[in-house]
Amino acid sequence: MTMSEREALAEELRRVEVALQRAYATMDGSAESRTRMARAKAEYRTAEAAALHALGAEDALRLVEANDSACAHAPEQEALRERVVRDARELPRRSGEHHA
Repeated sequence: MTMSEREALAEELRRVEVALQRAYATMDGSAESRTRMARAKAEYRTAEAAALHALGAEDALRLVEANDSACAHAPEQEALRERVVRDARELPRRSGEHHA
């Protein structure tokens, strides 16, 4: 992945993070705000999935944390980071397993 592709990915992650934060801030229970929230969550999931696919789980998490979102250094985020790193290391071992 080139540096310009990484920068574009980081910009998209920032954009959807801001949109999600705005949706939370303006949530008033109306149909409009619920629709806005659903759309923001869907866009966030899509951007997150693209980052995970393009960079791999550990690099994607570092990129998101580098953007210093409000929850990047919360204990829950640290636990998630540790789990992602552990799972990313175990993935090559699990790739040979077949599930029914």
